[in-house]
Amino acid sequence: MKISMRNVIFGVIIVICIFAINFGVYWQFFRNTNPPSTTNTDTQNIDQKQLASDFKNIFDNTLDYQGYDVNISGITKIKAEEDLIYTWVTRESSIDNKYDLNLNIPRVNISSVSAEKFNENIKDIYVNKANDIILHSTSHTIYTVEYMSYINTNILSLVIKSTLKEGNNPQRIIIQTYNYNLSTNEEVTFNQMLEIKGLNANEVKTAVQNTVQDANIEAR
Repeated sequence: MKISMRNVIFGVIIVICIFAINFGVYWQFFRNTNPPSTTNTDTQNIDQKQLASDFKNIFDNTLDYQGYDVNISGITKIKAEEDLIYTWVTRESSIDNKYDLNLNIPRVNISSVSAEKFNENIKDIYVNKANDIILHSTSHTIYTVEYMSYINTNILSLVIKSTLKEGNNPQRIIIQTYNYNLSTNEEVTFNQMLEIKGLNANEVKTAVQNTVQDANIEAR
C-alpha cells in the first residue's frame, strides 16, 4: 500500500514534532518524484525512517528550480544579482560557555508587499533571536538556522529549519514555511495550498493530531 496520507500532507504546516511530521514538506510540495510505495507495515516504517534521514539532509541553503523554466518577467528583484531566494545572513561563531551559532538565514529577493512581509517575519524570528543570544545569553546556547527552497510550477516555497538548545532545556526543532505565487506576486495561504494539492482541511487537521499523538507516545 501507499505511504499513509499523514506522511505527505504537511508541507505548509509549522511543526515542532519534526521527526513525526516533516516528511510531507519534502515529498508533497518540493519534489516532482512520487513517494515510495510499500508492501507492508514493517517496510512502511523503514521507509519513514529513511525519509526522516533524507529530510535532515536536504536543507542545503539553496533554491532548486526542479527543472522548471520559470517566467519571472513580472518579478522585480531587490538585488538584481541574487537569486529569488538567497542567503542573507551567514555566521558561524562560538564562545566558550556562551553560545555556538551556525546561521544561514534566507531572504526572499522579491520587491512586493507579500515578500516584504516574509522578510520582516524572518528578521523578527531568526535575526533577532541570534542577536539576543549574542548579547544576552546567560547559559550555553546552541542555535542553528538552515533552509531549503523550491519552485513547483509557479509556486516558490521556502522552508526554514531552526534548532535551539538553551542550557539544560530540551532541544527544540521548528519548521517554518513560506509560499509565494510568482504569477500573482502574492502569498499563498495555507488554505490555498490545500486547494492546490486537493487536500481536505479536516483530514489534514486530523492527520496532524494523530501524528503529534504518535510522536508523544514514541517520545515516552
